Amino acid sequence: MKYRVSVITVLVFTISFWAVGAFAAGLSDGLVGYWPLDGNGKDKSGNGHDAALEQGAKWTEDGWMGGALELDGAGAHAVVDSKFELVTTAITVVARINGWKTIDWSGIVVGRSDPASFWMGVAANNTLTYVWNNNAAATWNWQGAPNIPQDKWALVAIAIEPDKATSYIYHREDGKLDSAENEIPHIEQTVMNLKFGWDECCGARYFKGIIDEVMIYNRTLSADEIKKLAAEGLPVESKGKLAVTWGTLKSK
Repeated sequence: MKYRVSVITVLVFTISFWAVGAFAAGLSDGLVGYWPLDGNGKDKSGNGHDAALEQGAKWTEDGWMGGALELDGAGAHAVVDSKFELVTTAITVVARINGWKTIDWSGIVVGRSDPASFWMGVAANNTLTYVWNNNAAATWNWQGAPNIPQDKWALVAIAIEPDKATSYIYHREDGKLDSAENEIPHIEQTVMNLKFGWDECCGARYFKGIIDEVMIYNRTLSADEIKKLAAEGLPVESKGKLAVTWGTLKSK
């Protein structure tokens, strides 16, 4: 009887550990940039594209998950290492935010180049839109995207694939995930010159508030993956921790 119980215990532990590992590997698949912003700008994806503070940006302990980037809306932003460059037809850009625009089209995560550009930010109608297709109005002026909550924590994400883009907003307050699809063709673009909290395109398009946990994938995340990421974070070694799991499994 003792032998049987031991075998069952080992089997349950093995299955649980495998399931956690599979989940972690899934959310780390395609991760090409990961900035936890926990008191520094280190890129924990392993690619070494660190971010530096500019124009009065500072670190705060009041992030969603530990520390975060705090921006004053008057020039503060962060700049990613200039060697970051992603050429793709599929991308997902994620950030946790708590703040608001200073003017229309304030940037959250922005990569401007000519003619290709990426932008994720607060549109004139306070929705979460994006720039793609060589700055086509059908992307940034898309009507129907979900509304960004003002001065409340939300995970925001833009997921692009060849035939559509999806805008996601996960509200920490109630766990609700809003989304909408822009069903137009999306061409290959180059994402580079990354900045957090500023769209350098057109003057003072600064975000005011807190930005945390910025992630860039070279694939399109699903709605289920976005919700898992929002609710549970990224439990992978690239975060520099043993994640979840050892403590969780030991307590069971």
